[in-house]
Amino acid sequence: MRESDGPNHVDPLDLLRRFVPTPLKAAYRIGAIRVVVETNDFSLLPELPLDVTVNGPHQQTLQWKLIRDKDSQGRLEEPMLLTSGGLAVVGMGTGCLFGLDQERQELLGFIGAAIDARTYHEFLVPFFCRMTNEGVYGDPHSYLSEESTGASDA
Repeated sequence: MRESDGPNHVDPLDLLRRFVPTPLKAAYRIGAIRVVVETNDFSLLPELPLDVTVNGPHQQTLQWKLIRDKDSQGRLEEPMLLTSGGLAVVGMGTGCLFGLDQERQELLGFIGAAIDARTYHEFLVPFFCRMTNEGVYGDPHSYLSEESTGASDA
């Protein structure tokens, strides 16, 4: 038997991979926002302060569902933002695609196999944090401010 590199979800009825199992789960604190991260790859759990408090009734909570896409081998490219109402989708080439649904308070991201841990933690996690703060409190068009872009350096 061949040892698996991790979960590889192959379902011809789920081409968008919406139902990829995400068995790893942790809660973090980004300012006043509680972020619950679900993922299929241990390396995609961010290096952020853990949230050990019980979720209060008026506490802002946002869910990140981060999927490691082993079939995507592309590198990060300059971010391209598409918005419609409370939905913002950011494409960074074939290496990364994610969207934030402000109404559902969810960030869903697909991160390619070629995105290493350093790039993920130094560029993508801060980008997700900005999206989270702006998605809860601010303007979705500010995700791509001049200081937030830098994918070509990654």
